Amino acid sequence: MKHSEPEYVEITPELKARLEKFRDEHEGAELGGVGTQVLFEDDRVRIWELTLEPGEASDLHRHDHEYYLVIDSGDMVAGVCPKGAPMDFFVGKIPKGGNTVRVPKGNTEWAYNVGNERYHEILIELLDT
Repeated sequence: MKHSEPEYVEITPELKARLEKFRDEHEGAELGGVGTQVLFEDDRVRIWELTLEPGEASDLHRHDHEYYLVIDSGDMVAGVCPKGAPMDFFVGKIPKGGNTVRVPKGNTEWAYNVGNERYHEILIELLDT
């Protein structure tokens, strides 16, 4: 598995409509965890696991710290930010063999599996950042 900058997919009008519909349907959601479950935690790091089947989404979550995402399966995943957020939608293409991506702190979003494959990642949250 390699570390590289994410490759983004062009958002077609159909995909944009799907992402806008998702955001509208989930408006007002409460913040939850960044992953499906916590695998390990100490005073320096919290390690999460996230699994999303096609069409599934994570909780709305905020990246309060820096993270490294170790992505080992999937084909496409969207980041959907709430209305009025500084960043809009983005859709990342998952390379064959996976990827490791750094995520800076500060963004609030849902991870939404818009692909055709099961998405799986391990998130490493750096608590001292």
